[in-house]
Amino acid sequence: MATTEPAVRNTSTIRWGAWYEDRDLELEFPPGWDVQACPPGDGPDIGASGIAAAFAQPIGTPRIRDLAAGRHSPCIVVDDLSRPTRADRLIPPILEELAAAGIPPEDVLILAGLANHRPLVREDLRKKLGDEVLARCKISSHFSWDNCVPIGTTSFGSPVELNAEFMAADLKILVGSIIPHGATGFSGGAKLLFPGVASLESASAFHKGTALRGGYAEDANDARLETEEAARLAGLDLIVNSVPNSRMDIAGVVVGDVVAAHRAGVAIARRIFATAAPAGCDIGVFSLYPKDTEFMQHVTALSPWKTATAPIVREEGTVVIAAASNEGLGFHSLFGPGRRLGITRPTRVKGRDLIFYAPGIGRGELNPATREGTTLLQSWDETVRWLEAKHGQAATVAVFPCGTMQLCG
Repeated sequence: MATTEPAVRNTSTIRWGAWYEDRDLELEFPPGWDVQACPPGDGPDIGASGIAAAFAQPIGTPRIRDLAAGRHSPCIVVDDLSRPTRADRLIPPILEELAAAGIPPEDVLILAGLANHRPLVREDLRKKLGDEVLARCKISSHFSWDNCVPIGTTSFGSPVELNAEFMAADLKILVGSIIPHGATGFSGGAKLLFPGVASLESASAFHKGTALRGGYAEDANDARLETEEAARLAGLDLIVNSVPNSRMDIAGVVVGDVVAAHRAGVAIARRIFATAAPAGCDIGVFSLYPKDTEFMQHVTALSPWKTATAPIVREEGTVVIAAASNEGLGFHSLFGPGRRLGITRPTRVKGRDLIFYAPGIGRGELNPATREGTTLLQSWDETVRWLEAKHGQAATVAVFPCGTMQLCG
């Protein structure tokens, strides 16, 4: 009996529009192209019971309600919309723990740890915190140019100047998420303190120092160790970190010591983000999700490329970064036109063309120095036409649906 060869797929989906129109986006390629989806290992949402279990069994610290006994002015630092942390699901259990220690929500300060990103408006806070938390707790945003106090210097030589409101608190908690990061190996943990609530001078020293020596998927490089030194200097009490899945649900939570709990969270992250990748494809499509709010984050989409054991795309092939860029270019106090660390040209992938499918940003928003030679495409149809003109009627394609959080090593 004759067998039927499986049909070659010419479509795939990526995740798209974190915090905005969050959805699956179908990408259609020319007929006859061989398109391979390369999703992460992923994991289901652990639900309220899984979150509660993490709070009941902290790693390396007492339970929050026990730590909070006799204290009166807690500060909870949360990240912004450039990170996939579902603080609306993590802060309510913290507030329950604090209430058990006699601290009402009205006495709790929620501090947006923006590092050097843009200030948050009310709608941002609603998305990140939820209406109830926003209505009941005190809310403030970090500002790296002012209201920071010096507390010491790390052994790596960076000054540690931190938000004065944070330092005035008698219980200090960081709420973030753990995904791959090009400097500290993984995000989360003490990075939300340093540079998350640090001064411009501290952040500048970090970015010009240990951050330049870091790399993806490293557990304890100098950049990570420096952030943890700063956290110890500051008297940080504990972290609450989630590991997101491919849909920005919560696949894992760790609660506890800034080092021990973070390392446990990294172990979960390695499993959730593990991705099998082909080698030598003609084209690789890397989605910036879940950091696709701003184009400035585009380099993070290449986490699979940075961690693969062999080049995913052959020389003379094409790398496509897909970025919704709902907030346009994005903002950073250190990087950008006229900033002290300047801005680099869009990432180059040696020996391969690099193009951007980014409908949320116009060419005029780019620094003039980056416009020349940057292929910026506004629609998927336009992107396909560009690819077809180069690659013809037959091509192999690897698609990474949430590239920023995928690991191929």
